Amino acid sequence: MVCRVKFELINVSKIKNGKPILRNINLQFLSGRKYIILGPSGSGKTTLLRLLNRMEEPSSGEILFDGENIKNIPVTKLRKKVGMVFQIPVVFEGTVEDNLLVPYSIRGVPPNKEEIKKALTLSGLKESFLSQRAMDLSVGEKQRLNLARALLNNPEVLLLDEPTSALDYETALTLLDSINELNRVLGLTIIMVTHQVEHMRILNGSAIYIENGTVLDKKTTQSRALI
Repeated sequence: MVCRVKFELINVSKIKNGKPILRNINLQFLSGRKYIILGPSGSGKTTLLRLLNRMEEPSSGEILFDGENIKNIPVTKLRKKVGMVFQIPVVFEGTVEDNLLVPYSIRGVPPNKEEIKKALTLSGLKESFLSQRAMDLSVGEKQRLNLARALLNNPEVLLLDEPTSALDYETALTLLDSINELNRVLGLTIIMVTHQVEHMRILNGSAIYIENGTVLDKKTTQSRALI
């Protein structure tokens, strides 16, 4: 099966406060694939992720989504197609169900109970969680809630910024299993930032290593990732 290019970065650079964060990045992300972005702290990994759904804008270069410059795509439309799960889970006051109704309010469509049940299942949460207060959930459960909420926008790409950093080892493994399942069942393109080389092996994705704002070549990436 031929996978089309979902994202393409062409000579993308990012400068903040006069300091280069990313330098002439050229990358392609194919539809339905899994990508793991590795690198030391401050190397530009999270900035790259934020550029992909326009939380930040590049200083130079182009970013294409399905062949179209993302600057020409309305931000709300792009973010429905490109979901993001942050390092620290974001939850709102109210119940789990209240949190899962937010995407419907944004889309201006009535809630769909079957969609909500499916999103919960794929994210590893039981339907009984719907009535629980979101603020009372464990960190791992909150992160799964974030996954479920992102799914309700029917995204094509899921960006994950170190989603397991605040989790214990066993909880992190179960979350990674859920991410693998999202890719397998829904065909989502997964782009995840992590410090953990083991996570790359669990997800069995393509490694991208960033150092000093530059993407290293494949041979050096293999050396850094010890694969």
